[in-house]
Amino acid sequence: MKEYRLFSRITSVFLGLMLTVFLFAFGSGGFQTILSVKYRLFLILCGGYCGVMLLLLMESAVVGAVKLPRPGELLRRSSWPQRLMLIYLLFSLAATVCSPFGSRAWLGASRHEGFLTILIYCLTFLLVSVFGKAERWMLWVMAAGVTLLSVLCIIQLFGGNPFGLYPEGMTYLDAGVKYSGAYLGTIGNVDSVAAFLCVVIPILWIALIRLKGKLRFLLLIPLAAALFVLCRMSVMAGLVGVFGGGLLSLPVVLPLSGKGRKLLASAIGVVILLALVGVYLFDMGGGLLHEMHEMLRGRVEDSFGSGRIHIWKETLEFIVRRPLLGYGPDTMILAGLKPFTRWHEGLGITLTAAIDTAHNEYLNIWFHQGLFALLSFLSALICAAVRWAKKSREDGVTALLGGAILCFCVQAFFGIGTCITSPYFWIAFGLLGQNKNSRAR
Repeated sequence: MKEYRLFSRITSVFLGLMLTVFLFAFGSGGFQTILSVKYRLFLILCGGYCGVMLLLLMESAVVGAVKLPRPGELLRRSSWPQRLMLIYLLFSLAATVCSPFGSRAWLGASRHEGFLTILIYCLTFLLVSVFGKAERWMLWVMAAGVTLLSVLCIIQLFGGNPFGLYPEGMTYLDAGVKYSGAYLGTIGNVDSVAAFLCVVIPILWIALIRLKGKLRFLLLIPLAAALFVLCRMSVMAGLVGVFGGGLLSLPVVLPLSGKGRKLLASAIGVVILLALVGVYLFDMGGGLLHEMHEMLRGRVEDSFGSGRIHIWKETLEFIVRRPLLGYGPDTMILAGLKPFTRWHEGLGITLTAAIDTAHNEYLNIWFHQGLFALLSFLSALICAAVRWAKKSREDGVTALLGGAILCFCVQAFFGIGTCITSPYFWIAFGLLGQNKNSRAR
């Protein structure tokens, strides 16, 4: 039992470091080198955590301090999300071994999302699911971190450049004028900032509802600041994730009776249906609503969704050539998809960009790791969702973790997974997908 407490404490330290050191780390190159800096720290923190835990487990088993269960017993103790993520990892390994691009799939060819990164994601999930425990202090550390990050983002949104993260003479206000893309906080691309906010915003508002005591109202500060940043930077994937996912999660996270949940779910379904009918009948101008209106009427252009339709079509065209095991993790840049082009009004040029990710995490998994890996991943999410629906009424921690995962998964339909933000999803997923007999819980 003493050894299990040690593993639980190491996991708690790891979670604390991810909420502080990893979140705010950046290098001397600012946003130009932030991905490489975060990746190295990801290897140190997440990879180091997995390595230390596995070594301690093996040492404890050798000296007899911990009696590791036999495979059959281990299988009986495990949860379905844990089993399915092991299957997902095995199919990802098969995709890597069978990749037509050889060794490039082990580390990744463009975004550091090769098999090594996938292995660390899965091991982090499994170890956190066994030895992790969501504690109240973590919520307050996260709230403080979100507040500081949001303040930094707000300063940047209005033209400030603390810590010199933008190149000299440039600020966030020059996005789309002096350079393409947009960058904020200590995370980088605004798409990644939106993905992170899709994890933390649901935790904050659900905690406000489910926790007791007046102290919980302090969570309104980071919640308001984070929502301001999300709306101001106007990343549609993040807005759909937070507000769309939040709407869908209401029947589960609110402490309602079974009948109340059904009534609320029916009301939400009616609202969504009426909204779709309204978008179908009326063209509400430019932007997302116009594109939705056109798509509902069967008129789809490659430029819709900032070019995502073109990217998805190209991705699907290549998927059908290797549907079962894919091309190997993070090798899309090598596959020869037709580049994406669009006219950039601010820069006055036509941008041409090679496609290195599907801008949809589910298509991305299918392309890189194959159909079997995708089905395993989706099945694990479904099992976790069932647990969330069953346990949320009695357990507020389950409610907020499931809400965070749902919102992240909604934005992932339009988003890009990176080692900067994905670890927060895998940690939340691990805390939700724990086995029933977890000794650390």
